[in-house]
This record gives sequence, C-alpha cells and structure tokens, in this order.
Amino acid sequence: MEIIRMTAFPYASLRALYESVGWANYLKDIEKFEQMFPASLAVYGAYEDDRLVAVVRLVGDDAHILYVQDILVHPDHQALGIGKALMERVLIDYEHVRQKVLITDMDDSHVQDFYLSLGFVRSIDKNIICYVKL
Repeated sequence: MEIIRMTAFPYASLRALYESVGWANYLKDIEKFEQMFPASLAVYGAYEDDRLVAVVRLVGDDAHILYVQDILVHPDHQALGIGKALMERVLIDYEHVRQKVLITDMDDSHVQDFYLSLGFVRSIDKNIICYVKL
C-alpha cells in the first residue's frame, strides 16, 4: 500500500470509492463533488496496485484548525489498517496544527473506538459541546 498526498484527482475512482461506502449525498451534485477536492486543505489517497482504496479529505487553515471532513476505505479493504495508516500520516503531517476535529455517528461504536485509538477524545469528555447546522 502506498499513501500519497493527492495533487491530481481521479474523479471516476473517487466517485466509485464514495459509492462503495454508500456516501450518496456527495454524489447528488457531481460538479460540487469535483470542486471539493481541489478546494480542500489536503487530500490523501491510499493505493494498492495503482487502485485507490481509501481517502482522507482535510479542511482547515493549517495553523489552528484541522478538520477531518471525510475518511473512507473501500469495503473490500476495511479492517486492514489502511484507515489507521491514513490518519497516522495526517496526524504526523499536521502535528503543528493546534486543534484537530472530526464529527462521526454516535451509533457506530467501531468508528468511535477507531478515533479513540488515534488519540481523539469525545467533546463531552472535555466538557465542550459541538453545534452543527445541516
């Protein structure tokens, strides 16, 4: 497996990856879907035999805030450590950023355990609250 910081975006492969995990909301407007990658702070891809199998997309200011907007691994490659390797690379490359944030589903304990294993803490455990307007 090779992890690279993406500077070119293979949109067909990215669409297939988002489809594979059921993230259909992103694909309702393909123009916006393709716009979000170059507008991001960074996008990292994990490749296996030249096939994109995972991606993490980051937004932020590269100083005080880093927001992990998307992290997804193709279902055929989940539970193999690829997501962890992507996140570890991000945490090393953005160690200088003061605050790292992400939002995930409360009802998925595996995902929560994954982020906890990487050193993230739940906001409620730090006596802070997150607000979202969807």
